[in-house]
Amino acid sequence: MKKKKTEKLEGLGGWLILPIIGLFITIPVLLYDLLSTNATYEFNFYIGLLSFIDIILLGWAIIALILIFNKKKSAPKVIIYFYIINIIIQGVLASMINEYTYFIRATIIGIIWISYFLKSKRVKNTFVK
Repeated sequence: MKKKKTEKLEGLGGWLILPIIGLFITIPVLLYDLLSTNATYEFNFYIGLLSFIDIILLGWAIIALILIFNKKKSAPKVIIYFYIINIIIQGVLASMINEYTYFIRATIIGIIWISYFLKSKRVKNTFVK
């Protein structure tokens, strides 16, 4: 009979790598969106609102990454709220322009990663500081 190898899941590995990569990708995407929108269009309320949202999400992504790499206990909550806020923002924007692709994508991604951060043993064992 083989002994089961019981390894304690912890650290920045496994499935946890995927949302980390996603946050790293989010930063240049938001920067590009922020810079290209302001350079391309004449400033108005809608462009100002989009720029404000991009700045908020950009800061939130950076803070989330800092908390993740410092393995802070608050990191999972910050990331969960990031996904929730992104779903809400995408929903509002989708209803304004009648285009729901980004909202659907944000919702699917949010549901997956929020569930992961709520149920993962690796998350519970990693973020303890």
